[in-house]
This record gives sequence, structure tokens and C-alpha cells, in this order.
Amino acid sequence: MTENLTAARATADTAVAAAVQEADEAANLAQALEERVRNGDDTITPEQIANARELGQFAQLRADATRRKAEQAKRAARLADLTQLKADIDAHTETTDTDQLVDNIFEALLAYTQHFDAHNTRVNQWRARMTELGVPKVMSTAHLSADDAHLGRNGHDLYVGDTVYAPVDHKGHMPYQLEQLGAAIRYIASHPSGPRHEQARANAQEHIDRVKATARAGARTQKGHSA
Repeated sequence: MTENLTAARATADTAVAAAVQEADEAANLAQALEERVRNGDDTITPEQIANARELGQFAQLRADATRRKAEQAKRAARLADLTQLKADIDAHTETTDTDQLVDNIFEALLAYTQHFDAHNTRVNQWRARMTELGVPKVMSTAHLSADDAHLGRNGHDLYVGDTVYAPVDHKGHMPYQLEQLGAAIRYIASHPSGPRHEQARANAQEHIDRVKATARAGARTQKGHSA
């Protein structure tokens, strides 16, 4: 409730309360005079009772009028607030285009796949060059020879010193990675703020780390471990 509507309601309620009190007092005056007559007070005249009744009726009419005016004032204040609210909503402009956000997501995923496509192209080119130069097939990096510049081949894996390079099946991994990213988003969306927000962020980070680990796996493995 806005300050405008709150003030209008308070003012209207105060005016109605005063008018009702005035009407009650006027009605009580007529009743008191009538009761005095019943108790034998012969100083009360019919004119006094009639005047008191008329005053009570008039006071009640004024109370009714005040009540109607109060309701009108409340409705007017409410309508003014609603009109201002509509103007605020109409004037609101999204600072961020949701279409652009979706495009950004798509571009990021496209860049992700292009990165690994480029990686796989390089690995395939290196493998072809090693084959052309007669680099032997070996079982592990422990079997590399200085005569071959510490290079070796093992299936799709390439051994370069103590590092293993391999093509990445990013298309096969993509459903899992998207699932993990979706889980991360759900954690954050479920607790965007509040006492559980930090735990939600921690849970989301676990899923993001899994995506990163999956992305790294196979591309380059140190210490001669296979991908």
C-alpha cells in the first residue's frame, strides 16, 4: 500500500469516526430527554424532544454523507495509485534483451564445440605428420625414445614427452555437460538469495567443475596417463 493511499484511508476513517460520534451523541440526547420524561421530569417540553430528534437525524445524515465521501476518497486514492503503477510499468524498459541472452548462450556453446573441433583437427594433423615421419607405436610414454624426439603413437593418443594428447568426443560428452550445467542453474534458481544461497552456489559449482573436468579429460593428460 502506498503512502498516498494510506494517508487517504487514515483521513477518511478519522472523518467518519468523528461524524459517527456526533450522530451517536445527538441520538443519545433525544433518548436521554425521553427517559427523563418517563421518570417524571415535567420540565422537558415536546419541542426539546422534537429538536433533539431532528438534530439526531441530521447528524446521522451528515455521518452517512461523510462515510460516502470517505469511500469516494479511498477509491480515488486507490485509482491514483493504480494509475501511477500502470505508468511505472508502461515506462519500464528492459535493460537486458532476453533474445540477446539466448543468442549469447548459443554463441558460447558454438564457441565451445568449435574449440574442440579445432583441437581434434590439430591432433589429427599431428598424428598424420607423426605417421608420415615414421614415429613408432608405443605402449606408454615410458617407451619413448630420444631417437624419435620423445614422440610416440598409441591408437588415437599421441605421446609427447610425458604428455598425452587425444581427440575429444565433445559431441558425445555434450548431453552430460548440458545436464550438469542445467543442474547448476537449478540450484541457483531455487535459492537466488537468502540463507541457503551460498550452499546453492557451492552445489552449483560442483556441477560446473564436473563439466570443466569432462572438457579437460582426453585433451591433454600429464604424466603419461591415458585419457
